[in-house]
Amino acid sequence: MKMTFHKLVIGVSMAIGISALGTAPAHATSFSFNNPNEIRTYTGGLNGKFIANDSIAASKALSDDNVSSNVELWYTTENPTSNVGFTATQGNYSATVTSVTASDWNTFGSQWLSDLLATYTPFKSVWNGFSPSTQSLVTSFFPLLGIGDPNIGSFQFGENGGVELKLVGQVDVRTKLLDTVSTKLTQTLTSLFPGKTILPSASEVQTQISLLQLTLNSPLTSVPTKLTLQAQIDQLTSFKDLLGVQAALNAYQGGIGASEIAKVVNGNNTYYAYSFNPTGSEITASDDGISGTQYYTWHTPGYTAPPKRVPEPSIIIGLLGVAGVFVTQRKLKKASI
Repeated sequence: MKMTFHKLVIGVSMAIGISALGTAPAHATSFSFNNPNEIRTYTGGLNGKFIANDSIAASKALSDDNVSSNVELWYTTENPTSNVGFTATQGNYSATVTSVTASDWNTFGSQWLSDLLATYTPFKSVWNGFSPSTQSLVTSFFPLLGIGDPNIGSFQFGENGGVELKLVGQVDVRTKLLDTVSTKLTQTLTSLFPGKTILPSASEVQTQISLLQLTLNSPLTSVPTKLTLQAQIDQLTSFKDLLGVQAALNAYQGGIGASEIAKVVNGNNTYYAYSFNPTGSEITASDDGISGTQYYTWHTPGYTAPPKRVPEPSIIIGLLGVAGVFVTQRKLKKASI
């Protein structure tokens, strides 16, 4: 029985050592957060918890290589007004990952749209059917879609100092655009059509535009009045364009899925991390039981995955010590025979 106990201790010791052999990192990554009040961590799994303003929990979620746990940057609203996030360091490597603001959209918005249309070619034909003014109007809504507050499932430095992120959760761009357009239509309905509670048809709006244009072109209309009329015509034209966008989005049958977006500063380069190619998962959130069913992997250009982790010297010594104990036990057993 005594010998069995010794074997058990040795077995557990070797198991611990072997486990450490595969999990000990060569270099640890540290994280610092520029505004912890806007950081919220989801601990992962169906029974996970949301923890706000906790840098330790956030650091663990970013480095545990488990996309089920994640960190949301700027969680209090869907449309960040500043770049909130973290700076990761590992040896000589450094990278900053933050939320995306409306001003950032001016930098990358056209490329994001181009990538979206290249991915969803059926929607591209819908987009090409819009007039240039309508396209410009819809583009102005992108910062309002609520996708600049990313959930980061994991962060990792590559062998060359590059960065890989896993962005958790999928955004339905079609639904987001529809909601934004509907809100804009409701906001302007009362001012353009006093007393009206139901949206007019595009033909009704065009009729009103035509009547105003007749008055505008009359030689009897004064210059100040013409300026007022032109402003009204512009507003009605924009309203009609929105009705057209709403109709097109309602008629469109395909999905338009996308990741949320993060701003990444790596070395002297600034990137915007997003993707339209998800990886399916069984990730769910405890608040609604459905969120986060997709995640997206993004990395900097030329990214090379880090080499496999190697054990610390202390672990090797520990394993040798365990082996030595085992040999000693064998010798004692032989001597007692």
